[in-house]
Amino acid sequence: MNLDQARALYPDAKQLAGLASEEFVESYDTKTGKTEICVVDRMTGEVEPIAHLAIDCSYDDRQLLLKAPQLVRALLVLAETAFAKIRSLEPPQDRWQSQRPRDEKPKDYAAECAMKCNDRMFRQFLVEQHNVPDVADAERIAVSVRNILRIKSRGDLNKDPAAAARWIEFRGSFEAWKRHG
Repeated sequence: MNLDQARALYPDAKQLAGLASEEFVESYDTKTGKTEICVVDRMTGEVEPIAHLAIDCSYDDRQLLLKAPQLVRALLVLAETAFAKIRSLEPPQDRWQSQRPRDEKPKDYAAECAMKCNDRMFRQFLVEQHNVPDVADAERIAVSVRNILRIKSRGDLNKDPAAAARWIEFRGSFEAWKRHG
């Protein structure tokens, strides 16, 4: 598999990992004499077969099949962590306002942040990536974002270059999350 093929499969892997069973268990059907891969019903605790293993299925293949849900999830966590690390190492594209042409109006990061706080996807990003517990109230979202960015007010994003850089990086993480989500 090449990188382009892997990129094409990544969204499917992420979606299916969230929908599929969390783990598989192995069982033996005494009636048929076949080894089975099963899922455990979370509600009843009953073991339900989902596949039969051929007698010549090797130990390594069997282990890969049984551990597939955990392995896929582990690889997704590693990939997301690597993406976040790469994003943190990339310099933000518009890090310093002083690098803009003189006739260009300064960016209003405070207004941009306020607009993002009203965005449904941005709120989902806060919950999933930053463990923000309550995104139903605009003030709680604003407080959470200020805490994440280590600022006292959104106005700091227009006054403090370090705060602006943190916002640009945070915004980049959100955009990357949207592309890979």
